[in-house]
Amino acid sequence: MDGSSEQSIRVDLASIPDDCERIAIAAAIDGDRTFGDLGAVSISVDSEAGTAATAVLDAGTTERTMVLAEIYRRSGKWRLRSVGQGYDDDLAALAVRYGVDVDGID
Repeated sequence: MDGSSEQSIRVDLASIPDDCERIAIAAAIDGDRTFGDLGAVSISVDSEAGTAATAVLDAGTTERTMVLAEIYRRSGKWRLRSVGQGYDDDLAALAVRYGVDVDGID
């Protein structure tokens, strides 16, 4: 990371299969840097009508990966929850934690 950067993702919730109940949005930092080095992370949910929600996650310390937010279904409707749960391990370990099969990780 060299200075501030802005990243975004776009999720078309109408195209998500019915058996998917949760989408975790996470970030990872390569190298020796941590979320404590990064400082506050701002997340926002935007639509064509404008910004619907914002959250600032600023409690990072030694974490190298962080679950920023989750989009989940409740009573048939999509909801958003800011999370800010950090881990000291790498992206592969975070993926395994969410059930992803990663080569070389048990």
